[in-house]
Amino acid sequence: MMKKEKEEILLEKEAPKYILLQNEYTLSYTDEDCLVNDIAVENKSEGKLTGKELCFEKQKSFYDSFLKRHFKNIVVLSAAGTSLDNGPKGESGKSRLGLWDFCEVEIEAFTGLIEGFKEKSFYKNKDIEGLLSFIILYEKLNGELKTGDDKLKQPLESKIIEACNLKLQPLAPHKDFLNKIIARKPSDPRVQLFTTNYDLLFETAANESGFIVIDGFSFTQPRRFSGRYFDLDIVNREKTRIKQEESFISKVIHLYKLHGSLNWFKDDTDRIIQQDNPTKPLIIYPANEKYESSFEQPYFEMMSRFQQSLRKENTLLIVIGFGFQDKHIQNVIIEAVEQNPSFQLLIVNYGNTGGIDTTYLKSFFVDKVNMQVKRNVSIVFDTFSGFTKNYPSNSTYIEPHKDIADGSL
Repeated sequence: MMKKEKEEILLEKEAPKYILLQNEYTLSYTDEDCLVNDIAVENKSEGKLTGKELCFEKQKSFYDSFLKRHFKNIVVLSAAGTSLDNGPKGESGKSRLGLWDFCEVEIEAFTGLIEGFKEKSFYKNKDIEGLLSFIILYEKLNGELKTGDDKLKQPLESKIIEACNLKLQPLAPHKDFLNKIIARKPSDPRVQLFTTNYDLLFETAANESGFIVIDGFSFTQPRRFSGRYFDLDIVNREKTRIKQEESFISKVIHLYKLHGSLNWFKDDTDRIIQQDNPTKPLIIYPANEKYESSFEQPYFEMMSRFQQSLRKENTLLIVIGFGFQDKHIQNVIIEAVEQNPSFQLLIVNYGNTGGIDTTYLKSFFVDKVNMQVKRNVSIVFDTFSGFTKNYPSNSTYIEPHKDIADGSL
């Protein structure tokens, strides 16, 4: 066979799509085969399952075995990908590209005021973070961009807030996820949920499912922020007296919003207050200044808690819908992977390629060419909805309520 013919055959050979990566175990598929550690396995389903379907069945087995292990501490980091799964288009969150398209009118308003605006790389790539970073720096050097008396950055920021003002949809996975993730022994530490999202989807899901959310704000009105509130917990006093030990009630979760929230604002005395629909929500907009802003309160408290949680023994961090483009968050996770021997990282990664997108995950590989990740890292290809559906239920600790009485769990 001629060399050219061999090369053509290799080019025609389909590259496998990976849906699970561990240090010594991988799952991938082609149109024809399911591959374990890059070797095709026998399909014993007698034609009932395709290679791809068989591969995803094996992924479910991984969920069942890995997520049923006992981890003393469970930490979740969620980002835009969880809001994208809220519901149909128009009701869900937006990707970076989707946010650019949603803000198109406000973005075009800058065209006549910034020389070569449409030739900038952020404009060509529809990079909303690059755009805002450029505008912030431009205004520091040249003053505010205005048309007459109208400031142009303000409408853009308002449109970003509008895009994040979401209502929890009936089929959104947030309720099921919370109920599954907290189904643990009462003596185990509370699950800690960190999110970079501004929206209130998790808060709504928690409220509708009968959760108590400890979020760093006081239990009095107005609700004021102080990091000390994260150190509080809730016990049943009567049961505590009988048992002579702390009797923690179920369905309590700690919520940390790393980039702020649509219902936070600073009052005239610089107190951080929680209130519905404030005029100017306290959030970190998607720009390069995120790292600098993370050293201010309340964001510094949130980041400190995140770093502390990943240093604890026997901790599982589940990352869902996070693109690993925020360096200040990524660095904390990398430190835990490399420095905490009992730490486990599970990344739920989803893209439009049909398999794991490794573009921003190189720090978690031992050998990226051979798709070998570090010893305490697992990466799965799945959506938030898919992951929640396949997350193994622990019926011993799940408390039924009206939203899950239909047996969806």
